[in-house]
Amino acid sequence: MKHRFQACSVLTVKEASERFRIPRGTIYDYISKGKLRVIRHPLGHRLLIPEDELPKLEAISLFYLAKEEGEEVVRP
Repeated sequence: MKHRFQACSVLTVKEASERFRIPRGTIYDYISKGKLRVIRHPLGHRLLIPEDELPKLEAISLFYLAKEEGEEVVRP
């Protein structure tokens, strides 16, 4: 039996954390609250973030960047 999977770009939580400079714990919080969609890796326990969730990660990243600069911001 052949399986067909749609190819798409994904990031692990670690990769997303490093790329967008967001703490891993924060990413897991967004995942557990259902604000960030993930795919479970079929052969392991990794969580994979699909590319269509990247705009959400960008918004979270901007929040943390503004927070570091001391600006008043509203959590996304």
